[in-house]
Amino acid sequence: MKRYLTLAVCFVLMAMLTSCIVFREMRALVKHAPSIRDGRLFAHDTIANDAKNMFHFAELPLHQRVLDTLKLTFANYKKPVKDKTFAEYTCMDGGASAFIIIQNDTIKYEHYNGWLKKLGHSNIFSVSKSVTALMCGIAVKEGKIRSIDDCVTDYVPELRNADEHFQRLTIRHLLNMQAGLKYSENYSNPFCSMALLYFGHNALKRIKKLKFKDEPGTKYEYNSMTTAILSYVLERATGVKYADYLSEKLWKPLGMETQATVTLDSKKHRNAKSYGGINTNVRDLAKIGRLVLNQGSWNGKQIVDSAWIAQMYVPAMKESKDKYSLGWYNFSKSKAICAIGLFGQTIFVYPKYNVVAVRLGENKRCQYDVLVRDVVDLFAKKGVKW
Repeated sequence: MKRYLTLAVCFVLMAMLTSCIVFREMRALVKHAPSIRDGRLFAHDTIANDAKNMFHFAELPLHQRVLDTLKLTFANYKKPVKDKTFAEYTCMDGGASAFIIIQNDTIKYEHYNGWLKKLGHSNIFSVSKSVTALMCGIAVKEGKIRSIDDCVTDYVPELRNADEHFQRLTIRHLLNMQAGLKYSENYSNPFCSMALLYFGHNALKRIKKLKFKDEPGTKYEYNSMTTAILSYVLERATGVKYADYLSEKLWKPLGMETQATVTLDSKKHRNAKSYGGINTNVRDLAKIGRLVLNQGSWNGKQIVDSAWIAQMYVPAMKESKDKYSLGWYNFSKSKAICAIGLFGQTIFVYPKYNVVAVRLGENKRCQYDVLVRDVVDLFAKKGVKW
């Protein structure tokens, strides 16, 4: 009897040990559904800025800011809403938020709600993917990545021993969400791929276990694992940590006003959540938009090749519902481009009117890129000077 009891105890202990990873990941999910405050939950790396080199947008005087006072009718988003200012409408669902709209390098609208204040940080979620894609463009320009048609296994050789589809998976497939991975983009189920990636503690281990459902390059399907793989390609190609490369190539050259952070899978493995873990503010994120608006040039210095930026405006797979290319969504008709993240995190770039808009926040009221586009179009049509 004693022997059986000992065996039973050993069995229970083994089961507990083998499942401790799942419990650890579930604990975070149960206590903390994904939140724009997640920068405080996970280990992180710092993305340093240069305090001696800061870029500041010009600011339209408050009394001249039309969007602060003009009453509008918002007819195309959920239920029609009349006689609301832009801020009143976008804050109707409550929660913390930050919103900035810039035209001709001048701040024409800036509003903060709840605990998010000027230069206050929050998680930008999948807008991180668009930033990571720009970093790939820089690595190509520098010759660190030979071509985006290179196979992923050229840079991450460990994957040669994983699913055989990795042998045909290219960087372009990752950038255009055409990897063909068997993967579920769903945070709500604690056992699904997305939750285990986001709350897990060893991203590379999960990548090695990935399976494919389609041949790479044949179908568009959005998922975060593609950009998780990209971060390994970037780090191996450049020989630099993700946060350090982002700091040297974008944060410092663009004159960011604050340092940022990127969350990690764990203190032990320190793999950056390149797909959804950057924490920063709307003013600094607007500088990413300004870089895109100016075809990759920053005050006369070409940081990303203009050809790379131009390709972002051309859908990689025209038949797909989402018009997506090199990490960014595009509006073919209005020739605008945007980066979008969970809960409505948004960078919107509208070259026709020289506009950049950034929205960060907790509750998604509407599709903010479409909202800004429609308001700007309306002002242009009505001849409203704003």
